[in-house]
Amino acid sequence: MNSLLSKARWLGSLAAGAALLLAGSGSAGAVTGTSGEPVPGVPRTVELDSSPASVAVGPDGRKAYVAVKDSINGAKVKVVDTQSGAITAVITLSTGLGAGPGPLAVSPDGSRVYVLFSTARKAPLSSLGAIDTATDTVASSTEAPDQPRPDGTLPGALTSLAVSADGARVYVGQDGPARYHRPAEPSARVLSFSPQQQGFTAAVPVPGRYLGSIVTPPAGDAAYAATDENLVRLDTGTGTPTVAGAIAAPIGSVPSLALSPDGTRLYGVGNDGTGYAVDLATDALSTLDISPGQWLQNPSVGADGTRLYMVQQDLTSSDGKASVLALDTATNTLVPTEGITGLNWVTGLALGPDAHTFYLTVNSGLQIVGY
Repeated sequence: MNSLLSKARWLGSLAAGAALLLAGSGSAGAVTGTSGEPVPGVPRTVELDSSPASVAVGPDGRKAYVAVKDSINGAKVKVVDTQSGAITAVITLSTGLGAGPGPLAVSPDGSRVYVLFSTARKAPLSSLGAIDTATDTVASSTEAPDQPRPDGTLPGALTSLAVSADGARVYVGQDGPARYHRPAEPSARVLSFSPQQQGFTAAVPVPGRYLGSIVTPPAGDAAYAATDENLVRLDTGTGTPTVAGAIAAPIGSVPSLALSPDGTRLYGVGNDGTGYAVDLATDALSTLDISPGQWLQNPSVGADGTRLYMVQQDLTSSDGKASVLALDTATNTLVPTEGITGLNWVTGLALGPDAHTFYLTVNSGLQIVGY
């Protein structure tokens, strides 16, 4: 495991003494928040002995959930105590040889963790798992319904998920159907899952072949989905979501999305190194000043809305060189002094609910970084 090699200043308003503890030095005592406040994670590296795909953190900050691929025993979620670094539970989603997981999402009340997973080697993500966080067991496992598709094509892969602000709906993105090693058909869609009914209740076609991120604002009846054609706004005020409009987005790839904490601005970054910001009150779009040519992923906005963080994967590096970039949301420009360098093979990034902790899945471990 490569530890972080350098860590610059993050936010000027934060205490200057907040520093990273390198791998193997995570012996600091747990930091407890005041009543009702989420706790920060204790900086350390947690070895997972598996290939991690994504990470999410519970609303109280005490548990991190890491989706991992076990090459022999299938797709799993490992539960990490953010204070001690102990792996407290291993939850099996699929025992299929070579099965793997995808993105994770935690319900607002922390009672459920949702995760996409496949059931066999090289198979696309096809099922949605729901984990009961009180018992760390699988509450339900639901295969996506088949989609209208031409003869000879396979169902499109599930790509992304988001939970509504009230926890009553989970929205899942799905690519259009495709033949092996052929482009997908222009039939991407968004599926609506009801935790109460434990089943998919609606499927909404959206323009495009491929579907990237889905995000849900903290208030209102809307969701946003990024496709290879544009940014789609969904009206979620009824039981069946509908397409309410689209915003033309000048990006050459299916972007990953992030919302500001107040839900007024949306950011998209893509695997061609470009990005955009959208004022959701006016739909005005501006370009982010990011160096093109690098894979950008896992965007997340800081608690005060002044910084957008994202993972940059160096596509020219044979050893998976990666870094975390910080962008000033007032100027849409990078802040080089607030970045993390010296990373390799980063697959996931989550900001802790305490607003002072990063969780990074790197190589075969979880790195908890205080800032």
